[in-house]
Amino acid sequence: MAYESPIVGIIGKDSFKWLSKDFCKETKLKDIPGEILERIAAVDTTIRDYANDKNTITCIAVITFSYNMTDKIQQARFGPKDMLLLKVLAKREKSRREGREDNQDSLWDTPLFELITGPVGDRIRETGTINSPI
Repeated sequence: MAYESPIVGIIGKDSFKWLSKDFCKETKLKDIPGEILERIAAVDTTIRDYANDKNTITCIAVITFSYNMTDKIQQARFGPKDMLLLKVLAKREKSRREGREDNQDSLWDTPLFELITGPVGDRIRETGTINSPI
């Protein structure tokens, strides 16, 4: 019997496979599979019990894989801000896919890992937010 990680069990084999094999430095918001995008857009950034929430665990996995593509260290204290940023990006991408919003912003062509770990993410992490005033 093959061992399956509890994380893989929660995220799902197909989603985890995409994260571990297809998510790369060239991946943009438009490349995120619909199931993963739906989960990220539905994240409740106010909860603190992440262990049993499929949406939050999927969001954290995307953030973790993004940091793994850089030389930056992921800091737990900024987790809520990283999740908030990714949630907002996912909601806008979801709106774009549904034809409700046309994203003309040049940042939309920026690789996802750079949005999270680069200057955009840095600005969010430096700003006090309702879910993380630090």
